Amino acid sequence: MGLDMYLNGNKFYLTSWDSPEKNIMEDGFRVKKKIIELGYWRKHPDLHGYIVEKFADGIDECQEIELLKEDVLAIIGAVNDDKLPHTEGFFFGESSPEDKKDTIDQLEKAIKWIDKKEDGVIKSIIYRASW
Repeated sequence: MGLDMYLNGNKFYLTSWDSPEKNIMEDGFRVKKKIIELGYWRKHPDLHGYIVEKFADGIDECQEIELLKEDVLAIIGAVNDDKLPHTEGFFFGESSPEDKKDTIDQLEKAIKWIDKKEDGVIKSIIYRASW
């Protein structure tokens, strides 16, 4: 038990009606979406608290929270500037100063992923916690 935190990327594939051969297929069916694991944290409650406070109006129900590129950049800034709020919760554990570099690395990779353009693809970044 504990706080598990996931940063996922959704890739939505647009349907090519004019050139059906361009559609992504799997097992004989058209693929509409893939989920990419962009980041994962175990028991980093301060990061969780910041995301919930800033991007979910303080509502913490293990819901999906969509993050825009600008949001991820703001999170990187908060981590860099040590502006994450101290956050506690049942089995949340404690954030550690050693989490900083890994957190920034994962968030920067997510920015690179969202910035990479692909024809016929719409991307989004989703944060979700579980405990």
